[in-house]
Amino acid sequence: MSLEIKVEHREGYSVVRVEGEPTLGQFLSFLQLIGVETSGWAAKRVMFDLRGVRTLTTFTEHFAVGEEVARQLKHLHRIASVVPADRITRASEKTARQSGVNLMVFTDEAEAVAWLRD
Repeated sequence: MSLEIKVEHREGYSVVRVEGEPTLGQFLSFLQLIGVETSGWAAKRVMFDLRGVRTLTTFTEHFAVGEEVARQLKHLHRIASVVPADRITRASEKTARQSGVNLMVFTDEAEAVAWLRD
């Protein structure tokens, strides 16, 4: 898988930084794995920094990601996703929220952290 993942646990939330050029299938597999991993974390609020992901640019891909987030990360209380401004479609956010998952997409890391800590 062409992904580099760094996890940092902070007070009250965790940060998962993702970089690389994954295919949609690889990214969905990553979500399955991180779903298992996060189920054991004390903090149930997570920020995914996806600014280093250089693929997955279409609305359809974002929709599929939202569906998988809804399946794999429903145990988390708040999920913030930070993406480049030119890639924001809100498709993943809307899809996940329709399934009851509290996902918000941001372009600014400080805003995402503030929302997680609110």
